[in-house]
Amino acid sequence: MKVKINNRLEKVASLVKENDYVLDVGCDHALLDIYLLQTKKRVRAIASDIKEGPLVHAKENIKKYQLQDKIKVKLGNGIDTIEEEVNTIIISGMGGKNIVGILKYKTNLMKKVDTLILSPNNDTEFVRKEICRLGFYIEEEILVLEKKFFYPILRFRRGKKHYRKEDYLFGPILRIRKDPSFHEYMKREKEVRQKLLQILPKNYMKKRWELKNEIKMIEKNL
Repeated sequence: MKVKINNRLEKVASLVKENDYVLDVGCDHALLDIYLLQTKKRVRAIASDIKEGPLVHAKENIKKYQLQDKIKVKLGNGIDTIEEEVNTIIISGMGGKNIVGILKYKTNLMKKVDTLILSPNNDTEFVRKEICRLGFYIEEEILVLEKKFFYPILRFRRGKKHYRKEDYLFGPILRIRKDPSFHEYMKREKEVRQKLLQILPKNYMKKRWELKNEIKMIEKNL
């Protein structure tokens, strides 16, 4: 019996490689970890959460799918639950600033981590910029439409690449690929900025200039 997960988590799972040892931070009920073990037989996983409640449900689900010997369950803050062999960290469904905070101040625990798979709920530009400053580059990007909202899923790898402002804003890979979801996403981003311009006071000159500049970038990329 295969576990059912939403489209967003399926896309997150698709970015995990066959031999990865994954730390799933904020695992909730461990559905992603169960799905990973069911679909990628050589993956190993740690389901981690800061709260006892979700982990109780996680343990129940792991037992239900008979994966107790393959998925470790750990209580802890952020990436404090990491093990030395872990090479991939997944954080999905949190605010972008929270994700960056979890990783930025514990880089000493990430010496053997070469892959980060992140799906922020907001502040994606900030996530791209700050994670790249930690010594990673953007290897892959996917846009997922879930409950009428677009969510980016980003896979970072160890290394360095040079990016421009519009890369951080809209994604260097998404901009090149330009699939149909990207066009719809960009249209929505343009509408958001246009509405902000309408309500923003005239004396907010710097912010108004930034919004107008970003609208131009969107039009260029459409």
